[in-house]
Amino acid sequence: MGETVIKLDLACRKALEAQRQSHAETLEDILRRVLTGRDASGRATEYKAGPVPVDWLDPYAATERKTGSYRVEMGELCHFAPSQKAAYRLALIWLEKARPGALARLAGEGSARRRIVAGTPQALFPHSTALVKHAEKLADGWYVDVNLSRDQKVLRLKTACRLAGLEFGKDLIVDL
Repeated sequence: MGETVIKLDLACRKALEAQRQSHAETLEDILRRVLTGRDASGRATEYKAGPVPVDWLDPYAATERKTGSYRVEMGELCHFAPSQKAAYRLALIWLEKARPGALARLAGEGSARRRIVAGTPQALFPHSTALVKHAEKLADGWYVDVNLSRDQKVLRLKTACRLAGLEFGKDLIVDL
């Protein structure tokens, strides 16, 4: 069988990369698995995920330094983020997409010194202008504090899930 070359625009490439399950997978492996449900050897794949809508992806993850592959899963959707903080941001984006208003409810959470999310970097750190540099744009005008340990991210995701009426580890799975 001859080789066929397919040119992909950036949106198609991002959608395809969103289906990556390991670093070892080639684009052809991903296409085969997604389209046929079978791996390169022809075996049925155990995990079948629906494609992640482009507007559910983190628009800022493309510039993220890759430190690993961190799975974020919600229902039929699964995506591998390049870093823990990218996975954290993506999980918050997905919560907002699945439960509109989740970020607004989450904005009321946090300590007096740090909010979990806010509409501006300054509102994220109301008493410490030096920390504003740790605010990262999330989506739709929201900012998030990413200067957190793994455990702090998990605790904040549990809070976000609770406020969204979902169960962390069941309805939203984030492997950090």
